[in-house]
Amino acid sequence: MKPILILTKNLVVEQELQQQLQYLNYEVFCSVELLECLKAGKRQKDTRTDSLQRCLLNYQAIILSETIADSEIRELLPILKSDKRALLRKLYNKPNANEEEQMKTLGVIDWLFIDQSIDYLREQLSEKLAPYQKDETSIVFMYKNESPQESGNLQQLKRSLTKREQTTLDCLIRSKGGIVSREYLCSRLWNDQPNNSHLSQTSVLIKRIKTKLELAGFDPEMIKTVWGSGYMLKKGVFEKDFLVTV
Repeated sequence: MKPILILTKNLVVEQELQQQLQYLNYEVFCSVELLECLKAGKRQKDTRTDSLQRCLLNYQAIILSETIADSEIRELLPILKSDKRALLRKLYNKPNANEEEQMKTLGVIDWLFIDQSIDYLREQLSEKLAPYQKDETSIVFMYKNESPQESGNLQQLKRSLTKREQTTLDCLIRSKGGIVSREYLCSRLWNDQPNNSHLSQTSVLIKRIKTKLELAGFDPEMIKTVWGSGYMLKKGVFEKDFLVTV
C-alpha cells in the first residue's frame, strides 16, 4: 500500500492525525519542506517541478492541512491534482453545503475534519482510497541488477539529510547491495529492541530518503523494498564517495 502525504505549514498541528493514520496501519509522510518546494517550483516555473510531480506519484493520497490557505491550494492544484491519487482537505469542522461546493471547485474530492472518531476515519479512508490502492509498483519482490543513476546533485543530497536519514543511508551503502532488515535499522537508529513505533518510523525514514533522492536528481527507486525482508540499495551506489559518519 502506498503511503499518505500530509502537506502542512506546522508539523506539530498534524501529530494527532499522523498518529491516527499510523494506528490504522497507513505509512505517513508529513512535510513542510516539500510544501515550500512545490510553491517555489510553481512560482518560478522551476525545472524541479517535473521531479516533484514524479515524487508525488509515490503517494496514494495527499492531505492538505488547514494551515494552507485556499489561494495556495489553487496555485498548487496543477501539480497536486492527479487521477492516480486522492486529494483531501483537513478542516476543523464538517463543511456546510457552500463549503463543500467551494472545495469541489478547488479539485478537492473530500475532507477530513479534526476530532472525528477513529472509526469514521477508517471507513472514510477505506472508501476514498480504494481506487488508488491497485497499483503497488513501489514494492518489489526481486532485486534486478540495474545500473544506478549518477546524474544527481550529491552535495544537495548530503545537506538535505537528517542525522537518522544519514545513518539509514549509510547502513544501506555498507551492505553493498545486500538486504538490510528493518529490525537491524531500528537497532542502529535507536539502540534499542525493535517495536511497532520504531518499525513504523523506519518506513517513514526510507520514504523521506527516497523523496530527497528525487529532489536532488537521483532515481528514488535505487532503494528497493524487499517484501518481508527489508531494504536494499543498488550495488555500487555512493560506495566510493558518500559514506556518512555514524
